[in-house]
Amino acid sequence: MNNVAIVGRPNVGKSSLFNKLTNSKKAIVSEFEGLTRDRQVGKTVINNLTYEIIDSGGLNFSKNNNALDSQILNQTNLAADEADLVLFVVDYKSGLLPDDQVISKLLRKKDKDICLVINKVDGVSDEIAKLDFTKLGYQQVICTSVSHNYGIDSIVELIVHKLDGIPTSNEINDYFKIAILGKPNAGKSTLINSLIGSDRLIASDLPGTTIDSIEIEFELNSDKYILVDTAGIRRKGKVTVKEEKFALLKSLESAKNANFILLIIDSSVGITSQDQSLITECLKSFKPLILLFNKWDLLNQYEKERFDSELEKFNLNFGFIDNIKISAEKKTNLSKIFKNIKAIRQHLSKEYKTSILNKLLEDALINHPPSISKGLRPKLKFMSFISKSPLSFKIHGNHLEDLAPSYKRYLDNYFRKALSLQSIPLKMIFEASDNPYAHKAKKVSTGLVTRRKIKNQLRKKLSSKN
Repeated sequence: MNNVAIVGRPNVGKSSLFNKLTNSKKAIVSEFEGLTRDRQVGKTVINNLTYEIIDSGGLNFSKNNNALDSQILNQTNLAADEADLVLFVVDYKSGLLPDDQVISKLLRKKDKDICLVINKVDGVSDEIAKLDFTKLGYQQVICTSVSHNYGIDSIVELIVHKLDGIPTSNEINDYFKIAILGKPNAGKSTLINSLIGSDRLIASDLPGTTIDSIEIEFELNSDKYILVDTAGIRRKGKVTVKEEKFALLKSLESAKNANFILLIIDSSVGITSQDQSLITECLKSFKPLILLFNKWDLLNQYEKERFDSELEKFNLNFGFIDNIKISAEKKTNLSKIFKNIKAIRQHLSKEYKTSILNKLLEDALINHPPSISKGLRPKLKFMSFISKSPLSFKIHGNHLEDLAPSYKRYLDNYFRKALSLQSIPLKMIFEASDNPYAHKAKKVSTGLVTRRKIKNQLRKKLSSKN
């Protein structure tokens, strides 16, 4: 017994409470309602015991329900079913609303241990705050003001008293984190649901269904993974709402914190300039990357041939990145994804001997030496292995600041091909050797014409004084 679910109407403070209890900023908090849709799961450690906290989407029965609302209700029901303790959050400032009563009836049918949490209690006593909600008939009631940290200790005490918790383990977290990125409605949530074999995430034809970044633990053939579903990334110029900007930042942050990136591209739309910008952004994080061309089943033969010809042009710049044509909905070619991930992980576990790297550097210089810049040719002396994640090499030499960007790209491509680094971004660090004579002032050499001008200027100064 260690699961706590947070349930309630939209905008009553569920996500704020979740963030407080988990000591994180995993859930997006805003004055706009309806930003939490999927179940967000986090952990809190109290007295060396671990408890699982589940945030759920806001339930709104007063408006016309659409397909998305029914999916949110389904996710909330699953959260309550998994929980050993339910925190039913209401808003003191709004008072008791019909939706609160509907949610209360739903929860009572589940026969769960329920605590009513009256949030936003500011400037009034707990007794007054409880008056309006006595109709619900709960014996366990806690008044809080999450934004002011009031009542949080009481909730923590309740969790410790009611639940057993799991002893905190000192084992190293060996989960391999995979961030799944892409434009809105590319099929990210559908892919995760198909991979884990359940409707864990809300999947909809409406763009922007996913707002939060949701982490899901997943195990396959004794390998442990964390799949991170992220909000769809649109062009920065089209992102105007503050919450969407925050969701965009969280998506990019998820990519930086992940061990691996799967970038989904809607093949029915084609490879757009925005997709290419996303690929460039992912490569900047120096994380291994695989491209998934989703919805391949929707294309007819002519469209597939046209896509392949477009892909040939695309591969001129991004040919080193593995790509797989899939259908997340029909589960086509999904087994290839983890097969490729496993192969790339094995490649990343390698260490590279300095002798091998220097032989490759020597061959690269013979094949194509750097061009002369400012009368000097950059001299690349030796190379060393720095780190596995990101995969980094350091090249030492003289006048390396004068290396042309095109030559750096040449070295990047040469080593990637020589070391078979498919889908693995390579970080090349260029370090120039210190010049022991740099502190000495250089003598300025002047030509005959310059010396004559200097003499003439001196003569003019002397004549003007006389």
